[in-house]
Amino acid sequence: GEEGSSKFMEVLRNELRPGDEVAIKPGKHHLTYSGKHVPVTDMVYLASGLGIVPVLDQIKATLPRGASSVKTSSVVWLNDDRDTFDLAMDDLEGEYLKYPSKLAVSCILDDVVKNPMEGNKEVEEAVPYFNAGTMAVVCGPKRFAEKAKGYLTRKGYPENCICILP
Repeated sequence: GEEGSSKFMEVLRNELRPGDEVAIKPGKHHLTYSGKHVPVTDMVYLASGLGIVPVLDQIKATLPRGASSVKTSSVVWLNDDRDTFDLAMDDLEGEYLKYPSKLAVSCILDDVVKNPMEGNKEVEEAVPYFNAGTMAVVCGPKRFAEKAKGYLTRKGYPENCICILP
């Protein structure tokens, strides 16, 4: 839950030193696509905070040539604190450098739980419109996830094409 992730962030910020290793055990949550458009060719990820961790795993699993039907992935990482971007910026950049034609990354500094996503120019430009074959994944704290799902729905994403990773 949110409490666990803020504790984890605290440990990351205060107790870890460069070079320390962290083991993160993924939960039982995995992606289930129930949309009608198969194969999935485009992934859109909206993440906040530590939600970027499972998103990175997804990118690494789906982008290598022949690994999946996914042709493009868009990652939109929203945080209200600039320091949070340090958590995975190097990893994201590394993936982008490997797949510049298949991966779009947008890091947006804003409190989207407080502020509307509609009308935020950066969000509007970073989140593509829905096409057949698009699957959206939302990953982050509960209030963020609810807000992001609502935004995607209003932008034309069918509910069965949006997956929320807790």
